[in-house]
Amino acid sequence: MQPYILPLLLSTLALANPIADHVAIYDRATTVVPGKVPETTPTGTACTATNAVAVPISSTEIAEAVAGCVGVVAADTNDTRNDILDGICKPFTLIFARGTGEDPNLGNLVGPPFVYALNATFGASNVAVQGVNNYAADDAGYCEGGSLTGSQDLASLIEQTMHQCPRTKLCVSGYSQGAQVVHNAFELLASNTAATKFVNSVVLFGDPDNGLPVGNVPAYKVSTDCHAGDNICQDGETILEPHLSYCHDVGVEAAFAKKRSLASW
Repeated sequence: MQPYILPLLLSTLALANPIADHVAIYDRATTVVPGKVPETTPTGTACTATNAVAVPISSTEIAEAVAGCVGVVAADTNDTRNDILDGICKPFTLIFARGTGEDPNLGNLVGPPFVYALNATFGASNVAVQGVNNYAADDAGYCEGGSLTGSQDLASLIEQTMHQCPRTKLCVSGYSQGAQVVHNAFELLASNTAATKFVNSVVLFGDPDNGLPVGNVPAYKVSTDCHAGDNICQDGETILEPHLSYCHDVGVEAAFAKKRSLASW
């Protein structure tokens, strides 16, 4: 399933209706006829393919992927946090970039559960949360390697946090295309050694750029969470159940952020 289908998936979370077979990116796919082998096969990637095969998925499969998770947000809820823009400083700060098709500005499947886990780990009164704005989180952004405007916004938010809340422990995190945005933001900050050094931890979920460095951030500050079988983490084009179930890992990543916040290096 291609990245742009995620909004439809989120709608099924809210409506609990099965998803019919759908077309591939930019309506350039062939139609899958039940019981018939497609006459064409996919070529290129999800963003360049001229022919692709639609993949059915049901609300049951989605529900199974997130079963037991706390904090998953249904479509159109728009869980938005702008603590940094509102001038709020806390001992710990999370800046989060959502995945393709998710609601602004924290998303649905990973951002809100991660906030919940961080609140449980640090205490809600100690956590400031900021989502990435000026970021459509759309197909085009994914296909270009991560939204440019989102990447610029994230880089600016990192710098603003450093100047505004110099004593906070900053965690920068992203899911799916949001992870691309994190990579890009630190490339934009490559010449700003102070801002890169200020960041205390980086947490990436379902990272399409898995295996690549995060700008000049030292590897020991980075935790990349990629499930076995997640095609997106393999620079692929197909969203499978492993890419939808990162909400199960937010507790482990909150513990990593806590450990990093206690480190002096």
